[in-house]
Amino acid sequence: MLSLRITKNGALTHSSILFKILIPFSQFSPFSSKSNPKSTTQNHITTIPRKSTTRRPISLAAPVPRVPDTVSASIVNSVCSLLSKDTHEITSIDSLLKNFKKTLSSELVLQILMNYKQLGRSKTLQFFSWAGFQMRFQFDDCVVEYMADFLGRRKLFDDMKCLLLTVSSHKGRVSCRSVSICIRFLGRQGRIKEALCVFEEMESKFGCKPDNLVYNNMLYVLCKKESSGHLIDFALAVFRRIESPDTYSYSNMLVGLCKFGRFETAVEVFGDMCKSGLVPTRSAVNVLIGDLCLFSAKEGAVEKVRVKDPYRTFTILVPKVGGNRDAIQPAVGVFWEVYKLGLLPSAFVIIRLISGLCQLGKAEEAVKVLKAVEGKKLSCVEEGYCIVMKALCEHCYVDEACNLFGRMLSHSMKPKLAVYNHVITMLCKLGNVDDAERVFKIMNKNRCLPDGMTYSALIHAYCEARNWETAYGLLIEMLGLGCSPHFHTYRLVDKILRENGQMDLCLKLERKLETLTLQKLCKDGQLEAAYEKLKSMIEKGFYPPVYVRDAFQNAFRRYGKSKIAQELLEKIDEIDRT
Repeated sequence: MLSLRITKNGALTHSSILFKILIPFSQFSPFSSKSNPKSTTQNHITTIPRKSTTRRPISLAAPVPRVPDTVSASIVNSVCSLLSKDTHEITSIDSLLKNFKKTLSSELVLQILMNYKQLGRSKTLQFFSWAGFQMRFQFDDCVVEYMADFLGRRKLFDDMKCLLLTVSSHKGRVSCRSVSICIRFLGRQGRIKEALCVFEEMESKFGCKPDNLVYNNMLYVLCKKESSGHLIDFALAVFRRIESPDTYSYSNMLVGLCKFGRFETAVEVFGDMCKSGLVPTRSAVNVLIGDLCLFSAKEGAVEKVRVKDPYRTFTILVPKVGGNRDAIQPAVGVFWEVYKLGLLPSAFVIIRLISGLCQLGKAEEAVKVLKAVEGKKLSCVEEGYCIVMKALCEHCYVDEACNLFGRMLSHSMKPKLAVYNHVITMLCKLGNVDDAERVFKIMNKNRCLPDGMTYSALIHAYCEARNWETAYGLLIEMLGLGCSPHFHTYRLVDKILRENGQMDLCLKLERKLETLTLQKLCKDGQLEAAYEKLKSMIEKGFYPPVYVRDAFQNAFRRYGKSKIAQELLEKIDEIDRT
């Protein structure tokens, strides 16, 4: 790898194989202050050149040139065999390959270079340097492009720039693709200023005008790899210079604008893209919609209020009542536009959009989005239904919630426990106990185990309807499943039982609750609380069943306190005998 060191007199020293070979033969030093007045790390940005023609889009993979069949395999094998010999003298290559000077061509050079695994990095660079000076660097584009990619992948960035300068100085052709490869590799390593210098000087030093491929790679560097945000305006200027922006031009620009919070400009660029009939990349859509949703959540949650004080005036942020309902509209608009173009964002972004709509009270719009994506078999559909059902039930949109719940069942979906709880809670709040009971039966039929929230909502509803039999039955069933009721729920059932003269059921309910509490204390290892609980139960005349006594004894045995448990359990045995 090339390293540059500055000596005391200001000269640059080079420690690269390619540099040591290319510089002696060339008539200039591409990195000396005389031949390169502009440093590759300069901050100044010059005027952006306009592109001339539109070319192919960005290619993320390494260029794979097609080698003509005219190249003899025997010649390639002979050259590779000679170069593979153990020789450490660079000058020996000329004597080794003197018989192949007249047969050299771009096709032959390229095929030999593609055998770099056999030759090794050092021999590959030596051969390219030798072949270059034999052919005066009059290579076809594919050879220069291949070597630019070869050097970039090995992080020989200064050698990569030296390659372009050397080819150009010998009046060889430097293609736009070679420059774009150089820009992209520099950008990936965070060498933004050097990539900018290559971009600015490509026409003056390399003799080629930037095309869409170069512009797109430059936008990729400025928008995705540059992290400070100081060059986003320059990136926008680069984008405006492109005569016919393509999908990648727009997509890179959208990502950069969202990354640095320029959402209004991003929406404008997206509108121009739609007018051009182009479809953005899925990653750009994800970033645009996702960031617009986050921005709308911040805008809709708080607002700035000026507070006047006798000494000074200051601004504070206060929560908005109901939020800004229109803050999420740009994200919704982008979603429907890309939906018309046949493109959908990722499941994560769709959930974020649906959640944002529900938080701002736009459940109906969320339902439309959900229905639009449910036919695409995305993994987010069931989660989306859960979010929308929660919003509809919280706002008591009974008809919409019931219709959506029926839609889930008709599409053979299995609603989650949260969906059942939302529907049952809503119906119980509205006093529609019969429909709540029907949903509860559907829940049991679909083998969805209820929890404390499910039972509590139904128990409260039946107590309000003065139906003590069903309320008591549900509470006993809840205790049987190991769910502890809220204190208020227990008191409500106990009160209605006493009002109806069901004192024996009150005692049975209390005994059940005490037994469940003791069992949980033993399971959690709270020995002191479990001991006091059992002691109080004995005083009340409540004797736990055998399986709870065993759990009590085992809990104390685990901590080496079996004697304490045995003493208390013997009292129960004495009472039973008497």
